[in-house]
Amino acid sequence: MIPATLFVCSLCRFSATEKSRGGLSGGQYFINQLQTELAARNLQDTVHLQPVRCMAACSRPCNVTLGAPDRLTFILSGLSTTESATELVEFCQQYTTYPGGRVPFKERSAVIRAASAFILPALPAPN
Repeated sequence: MIPATLFVCSLCRFSATEKSRGGLSGGQYFINQLQTELAARNLQDTVHLQPVRCMAACSRPCNVTLGAPDRLTFILSGLSTTESATELVEFCQQYTTYPGGRVPFKERSAVIRAASAFILPALPAPN
């Protein structure tokens, strides 16, 4: 598996009307769930989880970006902070195993297909 970085907005709301629960933002809650899912699949050393303060898509929480050198970059928006962690980690696992991160559309879960906002070309690996 090729290592990848999953950037997750830590400030995203739970929904358009619910900013936080029990002192946690929706994004931080999602990050906590993702850490648990990555550990359960033994992916914590393959998928680096990187919280970011804002991804400027506040109207469609939660927002993430998955990328790695010489692989496609996926920007996902509108992921449920309470229900998408399993599907997102499954997608991360697929991404790290397919050449160039090119996970076939039919093999992506419905959650990932619906949340796919942009797919960017691969950046070259540093020399």
